[in-house]
Amino acid sequence: MVNSYTELSSHYDQIMTSGYYDYGAYARTLRALLPDRPRLLELGTGTGLVVEKILELADADPEGPPAPDITGIDHTESMLARARARVGERARFVRQDVLHMDLPPAFDAAFSVGGIWYHTPDPDSGDADAFLLCSHFPDDEDNIAALRNVHASLRPGGLLVVAEQAAHRDYERDLPDGLVYAQTIRRAEGPAGEDRYDKDYYVRRPDGDVVAHQRSTYRTYPQEQGLALLKECGFQAEFVSDDGLFHLYARL
Repeated sequence: MVNSYTELSSHYDQIMTSGYYDYGAYARTLRALLPDRPRLLELGTGTGLVVEKILELADADPEGPPAPDITGIDHTESMLARARARVGERARFVRQDVLHMDLPPAFDAAFSVGGIWYHTPDPDSGDADAFLLCSHFPDDEDNIAALRNVHASLRPGGLLVVAEQAAHRDYERDLPDGLVYAQTIRRAEGPAGEDRYDKDYYVRRPDGDVVAHQRSTYRTYPQEQGLALLKECGFQAEFVSDDGLFHLYARL
């Protein structure tokens, strides 16, 4: 199963809206990239923060494209409950594990803002434009199965849209209510030739008492290996958005 955020779900919004992501920027770019794709699927929707921003932008721009019909999937029910409370009936939030996802081929685009897959710069390549494909699935076979399920959920001509993030690093950040968020990144053991890392998430009180902790293991693929994996699963690289926030892949 893909990494779960069950242990952090009650603090998730505090962490993510404290500067972890710029959801407004991601939503603006998605809206600009997908104006003529009315049915969208968010992979790893969490508490619906991206969906909320997309709908707010549509409300604020009545002359622009109408609000898309969005389905968000996640396998953590406590996160989905928060998403439904946030957005109401303006979007659908469905408990699905993308590894076993069985949705009809009804979507014009699927997007992931760190929910399942994402890109980061590759610090070891020596090329400033090189990137890593990062996944919440450590194993190749799971990545292949999940990507093929996404492919099957898209209409012909559909797109897979994967967000770019800054390189992950150790840091701490203050949260509301006197709490502190901290994360640490360490290399993880795995089969030879595979790059994996463990990311520990902590919510602490100022005295150091840990309120919540979760460890997730991620897999990284160097650029050419990641592109080959996507190609094997039916996706061809198209382009990167002008602001660098998203990589777009066409469904073959």
